[in-house]
Amino acid sequence: MSIKNNLSATTVAAYVVVVTAALVTGAVVGPVVWNAAATAEERPSVAVVTLRGPTNDANVNGVAEQLRAIRDNDSVEAVVLRVDSPGGPVDASEEFYLAVNRTASEMPVVAYVEGAAASGGYFGIVSADEIIVKPSSTVGSIGVIVQAPPSVIEQAGQQQEQFVRSGPDKAQIGIDRIRTEMESLQRAFVGTVMYHRGDALSLDRTEVANGRAYLGGRAVENGFADRIGDLDSAIERAASRAEGIEGDEYDVYVTEPQASSPTLLLGNASVRVEGGDGEVVGKPGDDGQFQRPVKYYAVWGVPETNASEVYVDG
Repeated sequence: MSIKNNLSATTVAAYVVVVTAALVTGAVVGPVVWNAAATAEERPSVAVVTLRGPTNDANVNGVAEQLRAIRDNDSVEAVVLRVDSPGGPVDASEEFYLAVNRTASEMPVVAYVEGAAASGGYFGIVSADEIIVKPSSTVGSIGVIVQAPPSVIEQAGQQQEQFVRSGPDKAQIGIDRIRTEMESLQRAFVGTVMYHRGDALSLDRTEVANGRAYLGGRAVENGFADRIGDLDSAIERAASRAEGIEGDEYDVYVTEPQASSPTLLLGNASVRVEGGDGEVVGKPGDDGQFQRPVKYYAVWGVPETNASEVYVDG
């Protein structure tokens, strides 16, 4: 087995949090990791793809582009997903899941939880063939948080009277609708976990939906994860599952993106973008555009926010 370094670059995203980039030996390139066409001389390989930070648009788009390039590269026989994520917006977390699930349908995928794979971070890796954790890893936290400004929750009726609508349901926002949509997303999240991990889980659906997070050892016991190990263990397990790899005759390509902010910052249900030094370069209402009153998150813990939050009990 030989190891080679390669580069990923995530794209600046439009919604929440931080601009991320990739850095390897001082060279910056585009997000495509390898050429799609493999030569006959290339040895089979295991690709290590890293997601650190929230499952926001920027981080997920970068990983999805890397996985797309991997699927087009005939020399890559298996993938290791190295993850340290508390989750993020539900829509971006779904994109993460879909990209991983599609890859897992074409080649072995092993997830390695470097720090946390919680909520949307776990959603993204749940379709992996194996999930490997450290004893200190945090896994689980299956659930949804709704963020909405107080005016939407408490004064939806008065707010809506300001508008002339093309139909009775156009832009209707209220607590009943928010709860219905949140519960629908929760059912889908829990259902996805049960579909992919149900045979391994010692927990029933209600226990899975309670939102609890588990340390690595307990996660292996209850079926949220498969075994204790490290990155090398994950690489070896991925290689052992690959039909085109025999023994240790394979290369390992490792991407090393620059870590993004570990904190998921939510503005008043609008755009909030930070620079790498933490300076807020965009905030709600700067230009009066893209005021988004309701946003659904699959996150571990309670993010920093000035807005009201509503929880579902599972």
